[in-house]
Amino acid sequence: MKSKFLFFILILGIITISGCLREYNDVMVTSIDVMTSPTDEGTKLTITPYIQNNLNSDTGILTIKVKIKETSTNLIISEKESDIGYIKSTSSYYNSVSLGVSNPGDYYVEVSVFESGKLLAQNSVPVTIKAKPEPGQPADIKLMDVILVITKIYGDGSGAILEVSPALYNQGGDSKQLTIEVTARADPYTAPTKSDDIGIVKSMDRRRGKVTFDLPRNREYTFSVSVIENGKTLVGATVEEKIKLNELKYNIPMTYVLVEEGKPRPAEKKEPGFEAAIAFVSILLVYSIIGRIRKRR
Repeated sequence: MKSKFLFFILILGIITISGCLREYNDVMVTSIDVMTSPTDEGTKLTITPYIQNNLNSDTGILTIKVKIKETSTNLIISEKESDIGYIKSTSSYYNSVSLGVSNPGDYYVEVSVFESGKLLAQNSVPVTIKAKPEPGQPADIKLMDVILVITKIYGDGSGAILEVSPALYNQGGDSKQLTIEVTARADPYTAPTKSDDIGIVKSMDRRRGKVTFDLPRNREYTFSVSVIENGKTLVGATVEEKIKLNELKYNIPMTYVLVEEGKPRPAEKKEPGFEAAIAFVSILLVYSIIGRIRKRR
């Protein structure tokens, strides 16, 4: 009986160490908004990270590092570091940083948050920059991501006002008038759709639309986005995961990647770690200890 209890305690410790019982981070980079604009030297990226302090106390003085990395080589193309002061308890911070790239290509923007040199939080988003198209080419719209934020929760907690903001990038010529349609699907019979007329999107420009839903909080939703030009759907994309509305926090923007129809889901970047190896070795150690206890008996 004693050995079984010891086995249980050790296994619980292993699970905790390996991160299986990990809770929300105290400080999080909840989303990163990236807007691009062409310049004579290349492309300027205006990067706005949203940082949330989930602690019941203020943070210390924080530093953010913003890097633009080339996807194929993981080389840093551009970076900037700045002190942002502290973030009050259970509140958020955002501010814009401008960086540039000289060549078209696939990049990702990485934002890291440090306190006294210690890494607290990190997040990244992909960015595609194409060469400027020749005059007269049609628009080529790519859906990038969507930001969800609850702006109001009803007193009884049953419903919420949800703002949905999809981002698109025009990698072709100037568009005609564009409309973004967003559908929040709970089941085959419940799928409200909202639209936002965003006008003409110039070549190499980005635009973020915004629609508002009034939804029950006790359901989970799949969000899909379409871009329409002169009655024709140019592109459609979906957030692959189902989102439980009651798990979204009030006034905290969350960013989700949009996967275009017919394209595979992008692989998540994962940093190499040793949690699995530690857990495996620890389990072997547990069996070794229990074996020795049994032999002594």
